Amino acid sequence: MFQPAVPVRGDAGFTILQPQVRIADSTAPMLVPSLNADVEIDTYRQTPVPLEVVDDFDVESSAVVWEDPKPSISTKLTNAAPVTPIKNFTRRIRTKLAVARCRDYGVGVERLPFALSEIDAARPHNNVRLRMEAGYNWEFPDRAEFFWSKLGGKGPALTLPVESSVDYQDLRLAIEVGGSRFSATTELPLRFIDPTVLGNTGSLGDLVLTAKTLMIDGDSFMLTQVLRNQLATGTAKSGRGNGHASMEPGFVAGYRYSERTMLHSELKLWFPLGGEPDFSGPVLRYGFGVAHVFYETDTFAILPTFEMVGWSVLNAQQTGPLGQIIELDGEDIINLFPGVRLVKDSGGEFGLFEVGVSGATAVTTSHWYETMIRLDLRWTF
Repeated sequence: MFQPAVPVRGDAGFTILQPQVRIADSTAPMLVPSLNADVEIDTYRQTPVPLEVVDDFDVESSAVVWEDPKPSISTKLTNAAPVTPIKNFTRRIRTKLAVARCRDYGVGVERLPFALSEIDAARPHNNVRLRMEAGYNWEFPDRAEFFWSKLGGKGPALTLPVESSVDYQDLRLAIEVGGSRFSATTELPLRFIDPTVLGNTGSLGDLVLTAKTLMIDGDSFMLTQVLRNQLATGTAKSGRGNGHASMEPGFVAGYRYSERTMLHSELKLWFPLGGEPDFSGPVLRYGFGVAHVFYETDTFAILPTFEMVGWSVLNAQQTGPLGQIIELDGEDIINLFPGVRLVKDSGGEFGLFEVGVSGATAVTTSHWYETMIRLDLRWTF
């Protein structure tokens, strides 16, 4: 019967480890040396600090001696730089981020498909969103009747000088309800207009209805068909609507590049229904975006985002600075949208809450708004 080594004290007073073997017919213990083979002795002799081996076996010399280590206190830091509060804070942040990356995937990875603000999410989900948005210096507001109807027609009055720069503020409440493959969204906006020449106004804008159908739902790739419908519920004469209905069918795709990074893209075509003949026209929209999990736990996550969205006015008109009609054919507009989204999971029946902050700036000479800021508050149930 073999028994593990038990610390005992030898004749010299040192602590030794002695494994024991007990023979079934005998009650006297037999000591087994820890080194009793020539191969083991040769192996230890080849180490950087070889052991001194005695040919005559002795229990005390062959047993492992255990001594309590005594740390030295003579070593001192003489030229160490002082740790400032800023360095201490950055070290704590780096440590928390490193620990978070070593954990299992949390709520941030789950919310990657819904992180962007300008490009629609490819996966349908039940949520309520309150969006506050402010755009500045919208040039030629009746271009293609995308924002306003034709000046002097259904839209605001034609003035001299011509209204060529408009600021706006939107407060939009959107409710999306559906299942895992289909959802319908109702978006009710309040629009406040701040033109340069005309007077300020604000009230109900154009109602928007959106339907999503998930066509491909793979492990790393998603493809969704989107149909956005805008109804003329806002007053066109005051500039709170564009005076006609419109449809915007298209596709939205999502590709999971890695567990913590997801790529998004879209392709849509906006076209008016009942707009001013020859003045209104179709607008092709395309975009690309990326979302990444910067920090996450089981209940909290930080997701930075970046989007690039472009519009091409295919065939339309706009009112020029002198009131003349200008023909448009293939005018391109590109905006960049940096942002960040904070996710907080309540862990109970109250669901999941998100706060998204983003902005936009035009990088082309032609633009809708020149700059824009946006705040999203979203509750997912």
